Amino acid sequence: MRHPRRPTGRPASVVYDGRRRAARLAIAAGTLAAAAWACATPARAQGAWPAPPRDSLRLWAAEARTGFQAAVGDSAAGRNYHAYEIVGHMGRRLMKALGPGRLSMARELNPMLDSLGLDTDIRVDPEQPSFALLMVRNPGRFTAEAVGYLYWWYRDEDLRMQGVVFKGGMEPQSRVWWTGKQDRPYEWVITDEERGQGTTHFTLFRLNGVGSAWSIAQSDLEDHVLGERGEVVFTDLDRDGAPEMVQWTIPKTDSLFDPCSDCPRLMIEKTWIERSAGFTLFDSRVLPSPYATFVAFIRFLLDNHRGEAAKLVGDPSLVTSALSAGWGVTRKPGTWVIEYGEQGERWPTWLEMRFAGPQGVKRYVVHFGQRDGHWIVQSFIEPKPVKRPGVGPVEHGPAPRPPGAHKP
Repeated sequence: MRHPRRPTGRPASVVYDGRRRAARLAIAAGTLAAAAWACATPARAQGAWPAPPRDSLRLWAAEARTGFQAAVGDSAAGRNYHAYEIVGHMGRRLMKALGPGRLSMARELNPMLDSLGLDTDIRVDPEQPSFALLMVRNPGRFTAEAVGYLYWWYRDEDLRMQGVVFKGGMEPQSRVWWTGKQDRPYEWVITDEERGQGTTHFTLFRLNGVGSAWSIAQSDLEDHVLGERGEVVFTDLDRDGAPEMVQWTIPKTDSLFDPCSDCPRLMIEKTWIERSAGFTLFDSRVLPSPYATFVAFIRFLLDNHRGEAAKLVGDPSLVTSALSAGWGVTRKPGTWVIEYGEQGERWPTWLEMRFAGPQGVKRYVVHFGQRDGHWIVQSFIEPKPVKRPGVGPVEHGPAPRPPGAHKP
């Protein structure tokens, strides 16, 4: 039996930016010669690609896995790059069979690559089916860099491939759009995450005027774009065909408050827009929620901004009651402990809190409502202790909700 040939054709060069050791990014720019696709089995049905040569794929995958296992260190450069390159060429041969403008079907290749013991993700922008991203990770070394392969059809004649080294490579997202500009007709944004609780990274690519190669126009190596862990979505807010990015991040915990493990946290919503130099922060705000309202209310009391605090309550007398209870005095870490919220609700409208104030430790049930579409503190009370039969410690009963009631 004749063994199938391993994919060939190396990118011309891999250039690393040594100024950023913590997050090295490389681009392997070059044009690959067209590779013949041999297949003995015709397409299964209209819209499907020819059945892949399984023996060839298994051999290439085995060679790639061996290379991954032999990798030295976490770098994807040098001799370590060979294993990634094999998987990249496997992806190119599989995607080339789809034909121009049909790379949206490439997402169905992921189970096949996973079954071969590889660790990959394929992302295709459904609005731009001539472009696809294959993210390749070392399946046996979770701390290793990843390599993303950009695929695009060049004049509907050749499926080109370009490799980029990513520090994280997890949960990649991909968006491509037409710019209408001669010197950079297309732009491509890729976001990815580091494993665990790592950072969310951002890279903006621009296609050259002849459509033969991509260059990095912006990344978080030089610009503070994203740079925090958090969910990112692409959306066209102004409907001009180019995307904006919205990211939600959890800020560092305010030491004054200690939220329960399953309670909603404070969240920051950031909107990023593209200008001529690249993406820039357009707006950043705390995402409105009952908990965010309570944090703001306490901070206003501590800073003696009673007028601002009064805007966050249903009844201005609540400000006086809260101050009488010492809510505007104590600033020590852990003064407020959110013990639990409305049972059975992921987004509770009332919270029970323990307050270590000047009058000793007390508990309050704080109810929230809405006014003109904004969350406000509707009421707060001290729950009555309930002693249950056969239970030594005193427990608190269910949180009551008398309309407008509060107690200092």
